[in-house]
Amino acid sequence: MSTDVPADAPQEAGLAAPPLSRVPPWLMRWGTAAWMVIGILILAAVAYLGLARISTLVAPLVVAVVMGMLFHQLVDRLERSGVGRALGATIILLGLAMTVILALGLAVRGVFDQAGVIKAQVELGWQQLQDVLAGLQIDFSSIEEAVSNLGSNAGSGITGLLTATVSGLGLFFVGLFIGTFLLYYLLKDWHRLTSWLAGHVALPRDLAEGLIHDTTASIRQYFYALTLTSVPIAVIIGLVMWVLGLPLAFTVVLVTFVTAYIPYIGAIVSGAFATLVALGSGGVTDALIVLAAVLLTQNVLQTLLLMRLSSRQLQIHPIVNFASTIVGATIAGILGATLSAPVVASAIAAHRRITGYRWTGQADAAGD
Repeated sequence: MSTDVPADAPQEAGLAAPPLSRVPPWLMRWGTAAWMVIGILILAAVAYLGLARISTLVAPLVVAVVMGMLFHQLVDRLERSGVGRALGATIILLGLAMTVILALGLAVRGVFDQAGVIKAQVELGWQQLQDVLAGLQIDFSSIEEAVSNLGSNAGSGITGLLTATVSGLGLFFVGLFIGTFLLYYLLKDWHRLTSWLAGHVALPRDLAEGLIHDTTASIRQYFYALTLTSVPIAVIIGLVMWVLGLPLAFTVVLVTFVTAYIPYIGAIVSGAFATLVALGSGGVTDALIVLAAVLLTQNVLQTLLLMRLSSRQLQIHPIVNFASTIVGATIAGILGATLSAPVVASAIAAHRRITGYRWTGQADAAGD
């Protein structure tokens, strides 16, 4: 005799229904989804903290991979011309190093050449400020006392500052060595490494190769847009200095162009360099004109051009581009701000490719 009880049969007296059976289905679905989201957030937080602990290795690795995406085609061209990949990778590395060293050397030399004049202009401006405050009947002694106290208090922190500086330089050179080492082998063995990666992920090989191609294309398109927008900005600032009759206009153009690949900090360095040169050679008025040109071109014109051009290249809305930059800078600093837009574009392209792959597979299955 069967003892099965119909699902809709009333519960017998004294036998309570299981607690979960009284929960509405929609609440069960939402609750399960909420716990899954919490789990993903916890996993992401753990991964972020873990990567932060080894940031000295992660940051050079990310930079090396990005530069490998940008320059491996140059190694391919050299190989087609009869140059071995090892020699081609070495040539690219030497070219990049010489470009950076040349830009930094010109900037440092320009500042040192103008150091005496800059000091005189600063002292003159300080004296003029004192005269203005005296004319307004403002007691300048309190300001001098505050500055003096600040200097005496700062002396106690010099040791800590020097220690932090030495430690920071040590980490920088360690990261530079690691990044150079990784970049050499990425340039030399790019196709072999990407082929190995495509064959060792939990995806069909053709799909994995397509995702790698999409990510590489997004990175290249973003930096192509950045290059196109950096050239006119650097030229405009150099032309302003040339019109004013200031020296080192070409050096300012080169420094502005090279530092444009470093978000925020690059603009500060190049803008400060151009303004100091203008202050030392032309005085306060010329320095203010150059500073106004720097602020207008780098903070307004370049931002608008880059947002528009990169959004067109990456096929994402400018608002998404801008928001991703803010989020990337908050999470991963300068590196996150630089790579946020191409990462978002890569995620969108990956979703599009995976969806198309699924539809193609379903269509093939239906055809069979």
